[in-house]
Amino acid sequence: MTRLIQLLVILLCTAALASSASAGKTGRPPLPGKILQANSVYVDCVCPRGLAVARGTALSQLRVWGRFQIAENHREADLVFLFSGNPYLGDYITRDGPDNRPVAIESTIMTVIDPNTGQALWTDSRHTGSWRVSGATKDLIEELRNQMEGQTRRWILNDILLCGVTPVYAGFAHLSPEEALAKNDSGTEKVYGTRDRLTLISSDAPDFCKRAEFVFGADHRIVGFEVNPSKADDLDIKEILERADRFDFISGKYANDDRVYFIAQSKDKKIAIQFDVEGRRPVLTRVSFSY
Repeated sequence: MTRLIQLLVILLCTAALASSASAGKTGRPPLPGKILQANSVYVDCVCPRGLAVARGTALSQLRVWGRFQIAENHREADLVFLFSGNPYLGDYITRDGPDNRPVAIESTIMTVIDPNTGQALWTDSRHTGSWRVSGATKDLIEELRNQMEGQTRRWILNDILLCGVTPVYAGFAHLSPEEALAKNDSGTEKVYGTRDRLTLISSDAPDFCKRAEFVFGADHRIVGFEVNPSKADDLDIKEILERADRFDFISGKYANDDRVYFIAQSKDKKIAIQFDVEGRRPVLTRVSFSY
């Protein structure tokens, strides 16, 4: 009972905290996959005088957002959010020592950097002077957030349920790897991989499961398939809560860290929808289908 209560708290809190923000038409190019797939961020600041408030404001906004884990240094992060008064020179990982250029605090500039290459992935600024650095920082993070959420593909529960009854995958039930590979002759399906790991791409499958990996049973025949969504895929947890009578719920922690996960499994045990809780946000991570 205690575990069930804890699960319900997780579900309800994450649902309440899910953002409803959507991106407007900014005319900006699409965000690179490196940003959309990132899990963690390090916040850096070349911030003399009044610009120094940018880092603390950014950290506060990121904790409220809950999208990223906060890293202690750039080597542990997927992204660096750099705040500065001067334009970024592309030298984050190559410069020798701090950026010592003079700073006239006329603008607050935010640059998203790949910490492995030093490449600038996104940047924008607010020309607000030194008195509104905190507000400018909030605006910049909100702009990035809206653009990220605008590029998120939002699935509905029926998109997922439809995959469990599609004839495309039913035709592979209990086949051996060799038999599955032989079906490539059909023209609409492409099966590739090794005997132990096969992936199907099919134009005839529903959108959510046009690409999936087969799951093998003890006799090494196909017993199901699995879709691994990207960070740019989203399913509103409230949809599952509203139809909770169709699911059993399981929750736990990963053995190697403190991350929490929960699984909504259909009553017939043929569909399992897994979310990881990152910060205060449920992230769709895996959907498994069984025959």
